[in-house]
Amino acid sequence: MLEKNLKDLGLSSEEIRIYLALLEFGTSSVAGISRLTKIGRINCYHHIEKLLKKGFIRRSEKSKIAQFSAENPRVFINRQMEKLNLAKDLVPELLALSSQNPRKPRIQFFEGKAGIKNIFDQMLEHAGGEIVSFSNFEKLSSFLPEFLPHHFEERLEQKIKTRFISPRTKTAEEFQVRFFPKKFDERLLEIFLISSEEFYFDSDISIFGGSIAIMNLSEENPVGVLIENPELFRTQKTIFDLAWLGATSFITQ
Repeated sequence: MLEKNLKDLGLSSEEIRIYLALLEFGTSSVAGISRLTKIGRINCYHHIEKLLKKGFIRRSEKSKIAQFSAENPRVFINRQMEKLNLAKDLVPELLALSSQNPRKPRIQFFEGKAGIKNIFDQMLEHAGGEIVSFSNFEKLSSFLPEFLPHHFEERLEQKIKTRFISPRTKTAEEFQVRFFPKKFDERLLEIFLISSEEFYFDSDISIFGGSIAIMNLSEENPVGVLIENPELFRTQKTIFDLAWLGATSFITQ
């Protein structure tokens, strides 16, 4: 676990062995480090130089022989804080750069269930608005079964209206009962189930707040794309409204 965590902080296996050896046994020469770590002397030179550049060890001399010591382990916190502060300074500049062209689509990619949850969380940032979705309730139900009840509860609390179009299955027919509160303002939710044989779709497309979220809800490859652009949003919203009108018109015929 220690080696894995150090790797996550940017050290290679050889660098970890050298750093831990110096931390445990104290100051040593290249020959001593090579003996302690079982790393060849030439390779030791290479990895020691990298550790010096990263600031994890320091160099001194004794009798004209180079000696090396491990820096205090707090150096890992200091290095990460430096990166964090750099990111804090850099992000506003990057955001300003990305917003210079308001008509340019802003595209974000998300991976894994955590990424998909991130997209759903962004839907909650538009209180009082509307979310319209082409959803596959069958896949959505099995993909995020524990996450959805809390998400939809928050969505209703923020008075966000939702309209769903989903292929009809037994799971889809039970979707509202499973994932929505027993009591809520029914004006905030409309669901229309369509023939799963004629109009089946795998992915989820949600349109909200000037954005379009396209999500693949497969366990093998869960990915999502979030596109922010007013023209694309209006077009996709119009397509949904047209599909909704066409689907619901069968009820009144």
